[in-house]
Amino acid sequence: MEDLKMIRDLHKDDLKYIVYGSSFYGGGGGGSMEEGEALLAAMLAEDPDLTIKMYDVEDMEDDPAVVSTMVAALGSPVATKGRTFQDESVNAVKGMAEEASFTGRMLKYVYSGEQGGGNTLLPLYAAWKNGLPILNTDGNGRAVPELNTGLLPVHGIPTSPVVLASEKGDTIVGRAKDPMDSKACENIARYMCQAYDQGIGFAAWMMNKEDHLKASAVGQMTKTIEVGKALAGSTADTVTAALEKCFDAMGAAFKMVIQSGTITDIEIDSAGGFDTGVTTIVDDQSGEEYKVTFQNENLFVEDPNGKVIVTIPSIISLLDLSLEGEVRALSNSETEVGQKVALTITRADDRWYDLPECYTCWDGVMVSAGYCRANEEVSL
Repeated sequence: MEDLKMIRDLHKDDLKYIVYGSSFYGGGGGGSMEEGEALLAAMLAEDPDLTIKMYDVEDMEDDPAVVSTMVAALGSPVATKGRTFQDESVNAVKGMAEEASFTGRMLKYVYSGEQGGGNTLLPLYAAWKNGLPILNTDGNGRAVPELNTGLLPVHGIPTSPVVLASEKGDTIVGRAKDPMDSKACENIARYMCQAYDQGIGFAAWMMNKEDHLKASAVGQMTKTIEVGKALAGSTADTVTAALEKCFDAMGAAFKMVIQSGTITDIEIDSAGGFDTGVTTIVDDQSGEEYKVTFQNENLFVEDPNGKVIVTIPSIISLLDLSLEGEVRALSNSETEVGQKVALTITRADDRWYDLPECYTCWDGVMVSAGYCRANEEVSL
């Protein structure tokens, strides 16, 4: 494989692959490919020769006062389907730049807060519109359902202040009494999300170089591009081999649980800014039934015997096999009964496995989703 660290200028094809790859790493959340493609089309319509500068984390300025921010959309994927959050993201970055200046810091970089078809391209768009470079990292290396279920708070990065921005330019700054209280920040963000029609732009986790090196998924953008290339060049018949080759080259664990299956049932409820439910898939070859439980993101998979075979933080992804000439990763806002899909699991970034809190931060989400540890036989 080519030296991935050599990528500095991101062009049209790179951005296309980011949409494909981030949708896979989103594991059912993080926005749909449709949202990412709409953003990319808008960018290319404005500048056909679009170029975005990408810095490796190692190349950031060493000054602790020089910081970056993540930016993303927050809300129910079903309720916000079709919204691109362009203005919301730009306004959130501007708001965070003002917050940084109040404390003697300077915002010079933008980074992706989570993976997903909409939420990974969105910070690239916001960086471009604000004249800032993007960083070759990600706040999670996957999508996450809540602000407190993430690598950054687990590794000691303050979530507060949180900047929330609407399409019209309303900007709200939320400060928790304890800057490390990510659950308080989550509550603030979710209430504002509901106030603005189940969707809002937000920025959080101002980080300098040292912070990124200890807490974020460094190098994630280049991994995303490689997975995107594998998906964009695959068909239903070739995608398994293509992904196995890709992850083998990156030294990452990957497993195809169902190579070809059919969605037979979807239970879903959109409330409180989340899409929560269960997707049932029947393997076309064996006839066995698997259930994928999700809260925006896919949380765990049960085998035909009701045993849990994989949970977060591993990445659980569904691939749409019904398209001519391509394979696309699906968000849970895009799945349909009768759809032909593949079910995959992938090891998340190594940072997800280095502290007990990387697991316990999910406890509330898992309990509310009906998870029972007694039924667990996790395989990856």
